[in-house]
Amino acid sequence: MTAHEIGMWPRSLSAVRDRIERDRDDHDRDDFLVLLPDGTPIGHTALIDQDLVDGTAEIMLMLDPDHRGRGYGPDAVDALVDLAFGELPMHRVQAVTHTTNTAALGVLARAGFVQEGVRRSSCMHRGRRYDVAVLALLRDEWLALPRPRSWEVPVTGR
Repeated sequence: MTAHEIGMWPRSLSAVRDRIERDRDDHDRDDFLVLLPDGTPIGHTALIDQDLVDGTAEIMLMLDPDHRGRGYGPDAVDALVDLAFGELPMHRVQAVTHTTNTAALGVLARAGFVQEGVRRSSCMHRGRRYDVAVLALLRDEWLALPRPRSWEVPVTGR
């Protein structure tokens, strides 16, 4: 299911392997697993299209449906945004999602992202056209967020 949602399905196993290896060697992106405290993987997040000169990047998040709505999404987004602004020289981090994806829009809003616009009928997914929302968080907005940074939060079990 996840492979289909991120645009890798249907493809042969060798084509999927080739794509993963190509992405692994892509220095314009950083990919991470979202793990439970016991090490169980429940998702994938990435900072892609990194442009260190302009200070821009895009965030992606995919969680196992069985683990959505439990706070892991916001934690993963916060951690990735903290990496972008706290460790990397980013000025603007963007996110793009279907306008009907209310869960993702909520997670992004909670993380401080502001919707900048809508790209109409710009995504084909499972045979349907979708509008996509474009959201962004700027460094100054991140600095003003009233939350601890990921490196300040003690790691505990849920």
